[in-house]
Amino acid sequence: MTKRIGCGLAGVALGLVGLVVTVSDASADCLRRIYNRSTYVLVARQDGSPPATLLPGRSLPVRLSRPGQIAISAYCGLPEAGGSPVTQATFDYEAVLDRCFVRFGSDEFFATQLGRGFFGTQETAPFTVNNPQQGDIVLGPSALPACTVPRVVLDRRG
Repeated sequence: MTKRIGCGLAGVALGLVGLVVTVSDASADCLRRIYNRSTYVLVARQDGSPPATLLPGRSLPVRLSRPGQIAISAYCGLPEAGGSPVTQATFDYEAVLDRCFVRFGSDEFFATQLGRGFFGTQETAPFTVNNPQQGDIVLGPSALPACTVPRVVLDRRG
């Protein structure tokens, strides 16, 4: 074996090792949104990070770069006022290669053919997940009880 062939084989081997390492540590790094289309004040926390507050009619961009969790609570007023949440939910999300989506449903009963959550084995209401885009979370007008908080607290103009 000549020196040229040995260097070529070493280069191919290193290239394959680099490809395997890159594929095994792949992440998606998608930019998605949490939408607040309700009259509630949302507090969102991603993977234990500091909470972010979303006023009615606003949205919050979130970066999904690896599998994790997003916890969301809805309040009738500002959460600092000491009120308890009207509703809350925690969603697992996936962010692998070219896919970012919120996981829901179970792996049972034809999950690979019909998709997770096809039969409603896990309810996400009052939140809507993976709509309008995979990985998005929306709290829209829903059947939740109306807030008794004065409208001034929820006014965006201050």
